[in-house]
Amino acid sequence: MKFKTCGRDTSCELVIEHPTVSRLHARIELAEDGLLVLKDADSSNGMYLNRNDSWIRASRVTLCAGDRIRFGDCEVALERLTAVFGNRSNARLGAMHFPVRKRHSGAALNTDRKTPVDPLHKPRRNPATGKIEDETT
Repeated sequence: MKFKTCGRDTSCELVIEHPTVSRLHARIELAEDGLLVLKDADSSNGMYLNRNDSWIRASRVTLCAGDRIRFGDCEVALERLTAVFGNRSNARLGAMHFPVRKRHSGAALNTDRKTPVDPLHKPRRNPATGKIEDETT
């Protein structure tokens, strides 16, 4: 596995000049299959991943298309991370993660089929008979 470093220090392959970035903040690893893996190098302000519209602190992450990465308070474009290995490398991002659809509570079962049915909707069963109840019952 090939790796590069990123941080504030000038010896890093990806220098990020920001006060919340540690001297050695993270390692960028290039796996044999070309996927990029980020590993936090015990930085004081952490590494954060935004996937599906929420930021979470991460110590190790395989990067996917659509991800957003932050070192401390500094967001870094994925293009900068892939470019660190050069144009001749096989560096690539994984398949994009799609957000999980949120279901509306109390949604009725759609039997007229004019509007699409939510595939995650579970029909209501009558506890006494065990039969599926229609929206009219």
